[in-house]
Amino acid sequence: MNKNWRQIDIRIYAVLASLLISVFTILVPQSPNDDAYVYVRTAEIFSLDGFSAALQHYSWAGYSILISLFGNLGFSLFTAAYVVNALFFALLVFAFISILKEIDASESSLMLAAVTILVYPELNEYRYFIVRDIGFWAFSIFALWQFLLYTKQATIRYGLGFCCSLLLAAMFRIEAIAYLMITPFALLLDYRFEMRERSKRFLKLYKIIGATMIVGIILLTLLGLNAWQLFIEFLSVYKPFLQNLLNTDTAQSYELGIALFNDHAAPYSQEYIALFMLAGLSAILLATVVSGIGGPFLVVLIIGFLRGKLRLQRQIALPVIFYVVVNIVILFAFIFVTRYLSSRYTILMCILLALFIPVFFSQLLQKAAADRTKYVKAFIVLFVTFCVIDSFYSFGTSRDYIDDAIDWIVLQKESPGGLLTNNHALAYNSGKIENYDRTQYNLTENEILNAEPGDLIAVELRYEMEQLLARNSVAGVIDFEIAFSDSDRQRIAVYRRR
Repeated sequence: MNKNWRQIDIRIYAVLASLLISVFTILVPQSPNDDAYVYVRTAEIFSLDGFSAALQHYSWAGYSILISLFGNLGFSLFTAAYVVNALFFALLVFAFISILKEIDASESSLMLAAVTILVYPELNEYRYFIVRDIGFWAFSIFALWQFLLYTKQATIRYGLGFCCSLLLAAMFRIEAIAYLMITPFALLLDYRFEMRERSKRFLKLYKIIGATMIVGIILLTLLGLNAWQLFIEFLSVYKPFLQNLLNTDTAQSYELGIALFNDHAAPYSQEYIALFMLAGLSAILLATVVSGIGGPFLVVLIIGFLRGKLRLQRQIALPVIFYVVVNIVILFAFIFVTRYLSSRYTILMCILLALFIPVFFSQLLQKAAADRTKYVKAFIVLFVTFCVIDSFYSFGTSRDYIDDAIDWIVLQKESPGGLLTNNHALAYNSGKIENYDRTQYNLTENEILNAEPGDLIAVELRYEMEQLLARNSVAGVIDFEIAFSDSDRQRIAVYRRR
């Protein structure tokens, strides 16, 4: 019996474990992230009006289309999104362990790889999110595995696996094209082969890439979609950021200098604003990467680095390095253009760094077995236990106030009057707001003053909103109805327009 158990691929057990974790996520859900409502609304539009309408509403609609298709199986759209994510996480787990298998195929290393990816706290946080990035991560990591196989055996099968996986990843984030076009250059640095053979493998893969992309464009055309137009629409999202980046308005620059350096220092330091911004944004980038890796993993990686144990064979390290470099360039470009960065943009790189965790632990176990020391196993057990708790138990403030506010708002569905809110969950569940995904982060004075008498105004309280509600012009036209609080303070307040 034990022998038969060992004969089954560890990746199968890991995939099943991942699916079980996802089932737990579905059965014990948390409040959806704000982005979730955009994807769900687009899925609704696709199911009602088709491709064109969905793309007009949200230009990168591949994720929403998948949600809609799974919704046709009888799931609610939110549940369908979590089912889609469950499949993506399963693929990600399978691909991660497969990459580790190329590094070290021993049973202990594969088991450590499975545990590492399954208890990764920062990654598990996204099991509760509805975001297209999860599909991007899964197909990108799977593509890297296929590329590693191609470096060993340059067959069309593995070349297509690499190309098709990244083209599927591009359905979720266009950045996948950068990995597709740049990663093959790692073949030219693979010193296991003569330069002629390296060039041959490189050109063969690029031919596969070209042919695959042509087929992809033809398929999009048959579906009535223009690939170039989709790309232009994607870039147009960043047009306002680029215009702001290139704006060299003297008055704006002066005001920024005053804000940063005060009245006295601004004339002397204003010329260094660009350097100040560069250093500040770089610090944000570093902090975001550290946040994406997470405390437990970061500690182990630092220990491994100091011990000189974070090493891979050159043929494995090269593609991983290319992936990491492409990710870093994308992150730099993104933060300098948009001036913000979410930790989810760093997760792909952090998953690759997580490959070193099982490698390091495996080396520690081998040394411990030789030296007959016991503390290593205790350290690994402590690490895994901490990660499990961090992954599946929330130490943050309770968000029950949102559920309570939703319950109250739902009871008002049949009452006359509309709803004005800055909270996506309230907008969606109220049944009173068609384009609930367009809910803005903050309300404006004009929106409140232009509301009809009897309309409810449900406000998620932030500093800006508290200041707005305190204005005489606003306070004089609304009546307080009810508030919802957490252990610290009021979080949501509901008013009625007079």
